[in-house]
Amino acid sequence: MTASPKAPAAKPGLIVHYAGILAKGFGALATLLFTFYAGRHNRSILLILFFVVWTFLPYFGLAAADRLARRMPLGIARAIRAATLLLALVPPAIYAAVSILAPGHTATFAFLVVPAASWLAIATLLLAIRLQRK
Repeated sequence: MTASPKAPAAKPGLIVHYAGILAKGFGALATLLFTFYAGRHNRSILLILFFVVWTFLPYFGLAAADRLARRMPLGIARAIRAATLLLALVPPAIYAAVSILAPGHTATFAFLVVPAASWLAIATLLLAIRLQRK
């Protein structure tokens, strides 16, 4: 009877890394879909385009933070990637709640404030990365 070779154990850092990549993709797609859904009755294409760009831009900041995390020590990189995972998934959940459960003027507020709050959190992440590198 021969022993079957064991599959290599997945590294926890890689799991968080790949989960973050999937979360950013899912979050960006969900953000676009909920932005279009919330603005479906608006006749101004320019306004809808503005909101699409405004809500989608934080995902570029998340990608930048993830890219910089590659050069950090493992513990810090994991923390950055965990924060990225959180920041990628929370906004679409908020957009879903306001666009599906509470449509109307309250949805506009969320689509304005959530990206700004996301940028504030991303800026904090990038500042922490910069301070860590020095």
